[in-house]
Amino acid sequence: EVSAGWAVGDAALYANNIKVTNDGILNVGNTAANALQIDTLNLTSTTDTSGNIHAGVFNIESNRFVLDADLTNDRTNDTTKSNYGYGLIAMNSDGHLTINGNGDNDNTASIEAGQNEVDNNGDHVAAATGNYKVRIDNATGAGSIADYNGNELIYVNDKNSNATFSAANKADLGAYTYQAEQRGNTVVLQQMELTDYANMALSIPSANTNIWNLEQDTVGTRLTNSRHGLADNGGAWVSYFGGNFNGDNGTINYDQDVNGIMVGVDTKIDGNNAKWIVGAAAGFAKGDMNDRTGQVDQDSQTAYIYSSAHFANNVFVDGSLSYSHFNNDLSATMSNGTYVDGSTNSDAWGFGLKAGYDFKLGDAGYVTPYGSVSGLFQSGDDYQLSNDMKVDGQSYDSMRYELGVDAGYTFTYSEDQALTPYFKLAYVYDDSNNHNDVNGDSIDNGTEGSAVRVGLGTQFSFTKNFSAYTDANYLGGGDVDQDWSANVGVKYTW
Repeated sequence: EVSAGWAVGDAALYANNIKVTNDGILNVGNTAANALQIDTLNLTSTTDTSGNIHAGVFNIESNRFVLDADLTNDRTNDTTKSNYGYGLIAMNSDGHLTINGNGDNDNTASIEAGQNEVDNNGDHVAAATGNYKVRIDNATGAGSIADYNGNELIYVNDKNSNATFSAANKADLGAYTYQAEQRGNTVVLQQMELTDYANMALSIPSANTNIWNLEQDTVGTRLTNSRHGLADNGGAWVSYFGGNFNGDNGTINYDQDVNGIMVGVDTKIDGNNAKWIVGAAAGFAKGDMNDRTGQVDQDSQTAYIYSSAHFANNVFVDGSLSYSHFNNDLSATMSNGTYVDGSTNSDAWGFGLKAGYDFKLGDAGYVTPYGSVSGLFQSGDDYQLSNDMKVDGQSYDSMRYELGVDAGYTFTYSEDQALTPYFKLAYVYDDSNNHNDVNGDSIDNGTEGSAVRVGLGTQFSFTKNFSAYTDANYLGGGDVDQDWSANVGVKYTW
């Protein structure tokens, strides 16, 4: 009976029966098959007074081990039964266990014919009986799907076997997690979800887009406010922006918090039957993205030029161009506890175009239907994580189309003071059909879909030249939900 760690090494072990239980370990990772000469390996478990299972472990590591013995226990996989329990088979993803059985047979004619257990109907002793869990101990970022998915881990060389095998854990192998799955008399690696580190790497472009969309909304708020309230001749402004996002396209999944600041300066120009606001702005933001053990620290810097033309017939056209730089530092913990990290940089060009019409409601109210389109086009570098997962540089394109209406009313308290509350309702469609190559496999990391935007805001002019504004928005329904966003700023008008 093995109840503590034991390795065969180069020595041979001869026994009729070996019992491994109660957290004991039988390690044959560096052993030839003929070094273990036994009839029966009883790999089983005990249960303590708290109901915890203490299983014996048969560890083959990366060995391709042939067990010429019966693998047995009297445990079941039915958790409602008193004999629930299991033996634990531990191995690396490149290991393999063949269970031949010991050839016990009560059919003399079959024995003399040299038939083995796999094709001997007269064999009353199966090569494997009982319940077992299979644990994958190694983890690596290297390797494609084809290197792992469906690979055989265990083969029971007996069609009479009724042993059950199930997964003890999930292992990080390449970009995905894998677990053991029984298929008849074999156990194979079954592909599951993305690893934490791959999920973060693939989510980075979408998270970059979220930051840029917040900046785009901040510039848009500045231009919208220039058309309402007291006269705006251009000026200097500064604004805080932030928000929370939840992304899930069925492959990638993340939660993101963003905080940033934008500063801008602009001026008013009359010409071509329109009043123009022309200016420039700079944005600086930090993002914190995470999911399970995955974490990404984001830094971004963006330069904007923007303009707005407000015509005499109350039609307006807003436009902007931007250049952004994103830096992302990634970290995660692998299934075997190993820390992994990496970093990537990307550059992006963006644009925004919005057109609408201000319906005046008396001297102070307005209703503004509008349509807008914006796009961000990212170009990232190739990089490799510390666990050898390779991510190809990606050209990640995202477009946003929006149809909506703004409505507000200006309450004038004096020649120099006014309050303009407003409401926003819009339909938004994000188009971002993107894939990225990780370890040679193309994986969907685009986030898109239809959403509804609801927003409230206000602008208050303290004096003729100084005002403050704030707004809050919710955007939900697509692959990325914006649970909230806020924009708080001050403006000094020339």
